[in-house]
Amino acid sequence: MKQRILIWGMGLIMILSSTAHAAVIGTDNEQVKQCADPIIDNILQGMANDDYPMYIKDFDNDLRSLLSKKRFVEKRKEVYDWVGSYLYREYLGFINTQGSTIVFWKGTFDKTKNDILIRLTLSQEEGRYLVKGLFYQ
Repeated sequence: MKQRILIWGMGLIMILSSTAHAAVIGTDNEQVKQCADPIIDNILQGMANDDYPMYIKDFDNDLRSLLSKKRFVEKRKEVYDWVGSYLYREYLGFINTQGSTIVFWKGTFDKTKNDILIRLTLSQEEGRYLVKGLFYQ
């Protein structure tokens, strides 16, 4: 059986850059959700609108350097071919680890009846919340 795991972060391997200047984004669900929801909204809206600047707006420098506009277009097509258009999500929770916060949602898309796990890794760096990794499974 062929198992398909697609890295939504546009085919990127999550980069865990130095955590010396990174910090978790919260310690309770409301705090984390309040921070993470606008970021994931930008990403999903950027994907839906084929808007590369919006999509990478909150990415850290390491992730931005790996995701060219051309790579974004290629991976966007792969995502739509695999699961289709994003419909909605349900917040599941978070964990804090190694100076980062990993946030989980159950996503629903129009081309699959399966739940898709959306996993967003965030850190607070220099007063901003930045995306260090983004995956769909």
